[in-house]
Amino acid sequence: MFWRIIGIASLGWGGVVFYILSTTKLAASTDVSLYPTLELTIYVLSLTWLIASSLVKVGLILKKRWLRLSMISCICFVFLLINMGLAQMSLGSETPPPAGEPLYPYNLAASWFVSWFWIDLFLLMTQFFEWMIKKRMSH
Repeated sequence: MFWRIIGIASLGWGGVVFYILSTTKLAASTDVSLYPTLELTIYVLSLTWLIASSLVKVGLILKKRWLRLSMISCICFVFLLINMGLAQMSLGSETPPPAGEPLYPYNLAASWFVSWFWIDLFLLMTQFFEWMIKKRMSH
């Protein structure tokens, strides 16, 4: 029951955040240029993370723990952070922080990403500890 509640709440949270982010108009900056490979990598990792993590939450609702998907989600999230750091580094001082632009959409997206990552990681940790306990009991 605990995992089902977590799955429903996190999918609901993700839906609300996704709706808010899709309806918030942000000022587009035309002078931002990333390497095409870095941009493609971030896009692919983001899409893979979103699909894998969403399926993990659906699995929680269906009372199934899809550990491989959870591992994929966590790995994609870590590499997504690394690539976003590289993108930020490549931009460097080219783009100043947005002045006068509301920061809440960025904070909302960050909290959504991190909360879903921690749910996936918590699922992996609990399964690992259950496996360790079963292994000790069998000996």
